[in-house]
Amino acid sequence: MTDDDAEHSSAEQQPPELLLRGRGLSHSFGATHALQDVDLDVHCGERVVVVGENGAGKSTLMKVLAGVLRPDAGTMMLGQDDYTPGSPGDAISLGVAMVHQEPTFFPQLSVLENVFMGRELRSRTGNLRWSAMKAEGRALFETLQLPTRLLDRRMDRLSLGEQQLTLIARSLHQNARLLILDEPTSILTDTEAELLFRLVDGHVAAGGGVLYISHRMQEFPRVADRVVVLKDGRLVADLPVADADEQTLIRHMSGRDVLAFQRVERSELSGAPVLALRNLSCAGTYTDITLDVYGGEVVGLYGLMGSGRSEIALSVFGALNPDSGDMHLNGAVHRPQSPAQAVKAGVAYVPEDRKTLGLYALMTCGENLASAALPRLTRRSLIQRQLEADVVDNGYASLSVKSSDASESILNLSGGNQQKILLARWLANDPQLLLLDEPTRGIDVGTKAEIHRLVDDQARQGRAIMLISSELPELLALSDRVYVLYQGEIVAELPGGPESEHDVLTATMGSHRDEH
Repeated sequence: MTDDDAEHSSAEQQPPELLLRGRGLSHSFGATHALQDVDLDVHCGERVVVVGENGAGKSTLMKVLAGVLRPDAGTMMLGQDDYTPGSPGDAISLGVAMVHQEPTFFPQLSVLENVFMGRELRSRTGNLRWSAMKAEGRALFETLQLPTRLLDRRMDRLSLGEQQLTLIARSLHQNARLLILDEPTSILTDTEAELLFRLVDGHVAAGGGVLYISHRMQEFPRVADRVVVLKDGRLVADLPVADADEQTLIRHMSGRDVLAFQRVERSELSGAPVLALRNLSCAGTYTDITLDVYGGEVVGLYGLMGSGRSEIALSVFGALNPDSGDMHLNGAVHRPQSPAQAVKAGVAYVPEDRKTLGLYALMTCGENLASAALPRLTRRSLIQRQLEADVVDNGYASLSVKSSDASESILNLSGGNQQKILLARWLANDPQLLLLDEPTRGIDVGTKAEIHRLVDDQARQGRAIMLISSELPELLALSDRVYVLYQGEIVAELPGGPESEHDVLTATMGSHRDEH
């Protein structure tokens, strides 16, 4: 072997340059040890997925790395330098950016203003260079294959998925070396998720690193080089993605095997539909929607961001007024002018964003659970505390809520247990129609399996369920029928089950329409 060959071979064997190193990282919230003595490395050009049950410490670890929280113990290095960010701003300036599971932004400002926040282009006199920012923003979105029309829209007018992709674009615009993504695809369809994956691929190919929290194990071969597992605040496994099969990860995460929900056909439907929509339209959101939901069945709605899925559910729930068309609930005209009227009529709605639309953040777990049942728990304007306690106890027991005390803050619970509280809240009212919008978003695989079985059990008990999910395998496993939406219109009605996956995806792209 020549000297040149030896040098070449040695260079090939050198490990990738270290981007981030954490050693002995710990963080506690009072007596709760959220993070305990965690070691973590991320190399340039590497994608690392972090998994664990809800409450395992994943988000705490990411917040420490992103400067949101300061570690109680441990050290960090970014490249060859000590890394001790005192704030998210410090982290961003050093090249570490985080996109949180619950999008954080300036809602009243435009997408363009949010992208350039803190990095505005100014003239020598300090004036904003709007034309230059618009040109740069268009170039950024075109490069990332995002719709440039979004740049002029207000952030709070975007769907959650559009907000998520915009915030990732902002992080890339900030020249982040390490990109931290917390459940980035939990509200995206497969097509939209593939766009996000391409953004990540480009970032990694340019030498950046990615830390990626996800519960969607089917994505791991596409998005990860390594998978690390947290349990009770400790790092318990670090595996190459080829060795990270589902049951192996579940055993590391929970110490047990979790049986996935297996689809079992339900009985034939009979009688009139619980919910009937006829030619329902709402300008700018959906058009000419006609569908039925029977008691004892799960009806899925599937489509890309902006297809009108959530807006249809919001109209049934009285939060969005349609312009034309008819709604009937159990044969009677249903035209609620508010969610309160819809609840009184027997409709329940679990929203896609539990943090901002579902939870009462300043209330306890028990108060959150009992809130929808207050009318029947109140006598002469006073809440009957024993009746309230009974509702809470039944809800905790029926959904196996993991909480030390119903009097603790709802914010102390993991995302999965918060979601259980929301479901228990509505089931306590014994609704005739249950609207579930992304019911397993951002929860661990064990809790997800519990909710899948709950949905199936509720249908078997005769409840009518409308299910919205961006996770197609989940939607097909749970649904008896699926309505596919494209640009606000129903373009296909298909049976549930995995055999429909190809047809659903084809219809999602607007490739065909049928007479449903």
